[in-house]
Amino acid sequence: MTTQAISSLRLAADAKHHEIPARPTTVAPIVAAVDGSSGNTGAVQAAVELAGELHAPIVFVYVRRGPAGFLGSPEYQRRLTTTMARARQVLDSAQQAAADANVSAAAEILEGSPRRRITEFAVDRGAQLVVVGSRRYRLGRSVSSGVVRDAGRPVVVVRRLAPIEQAA
Repeated sequence: MTTQAISSLRLAADAKHHEIPARPTTVAPIVAAVDGSSGNTGAVQAAVELAGELHAPIVFVYVRRGPAGFLGSPEYQRRLTTTMARARQVLDSAQQAAADANVSAAAEILEGSPRRRITEFAVDRGAQLVVVGSRRYRLGRSVSSGVVRDAGRPVVVVRRLAPIEQAA
């Protein structure tokens, strides 16, 4: 072997020893707001499909408004227990859908204004996008439109689709 070849081998070996190891990259999660409403199923399905395509984890979020404190202790506790049981049921169902699709998922129960809390949570978690269901409101403001306006990141709004009529 020539001296030039040996020098080249040494340079190559030195370069390998001085390489900076690649840092493991973490993928930003998808935040999916769920509430058990008619638009809930579509939002869960859309979030699971997007997470599968993007290889991202999902954080399902249920935001409860909390029962009014003026109801008194026994009634307040009954309503709180009912609300928390409903939240856990909805989140368990969403997490099962993610598990069936081999998608990593977590769940959180938050309290407050759904529009504000979903937006804050997405920002705090550094979410790459937010998925919310849509339903028609006769009175008041739409949660989905508020999230779209305030999230500062892409928002997917999923509408409940009418079942397809099958021809006889």
